[in-house]
Amino acid sequence: MAWTSGDRARKAVEEKILRGVVRYPMEALRGSSLELESRERAPDGVVVLTAKQLVYYDPPGVTSGVGGAGVATVRHCARMMKTAAGWRVVEWSPTLLDVGPRRRGR
Repeated sequence: MAWTSGDRARKAVEEKILRGVVRYPMEALRGSSLELESRERAPDGVVVLTAKQLVYYDPPGVTSGVGGAGVATVRHCARMMKTAAGWRVVEWSPTLLDVGPRRRGR
């Protein structure tokens, strides 16, 4: 929330928390990784970042101990603008790409 600017960005962060985006039950969050896919600068100075996040989790009734039994892939698109207080997110949109077991075929 501290990195947002404007009501639209704040509302997106409030409404699209991680568990709401993944839409699958999570008993335990086991971590995540993030990979920057692209960075583009618009003529108006806005920077658009696109990143892919892997979210590792345990579904209800499964305890993996470390690393998570399930993995969800989420693409994030954020529009950022430089302000006097530093870079701020002015628009953010997460999209669920895939959910499944972390180790397939077992």
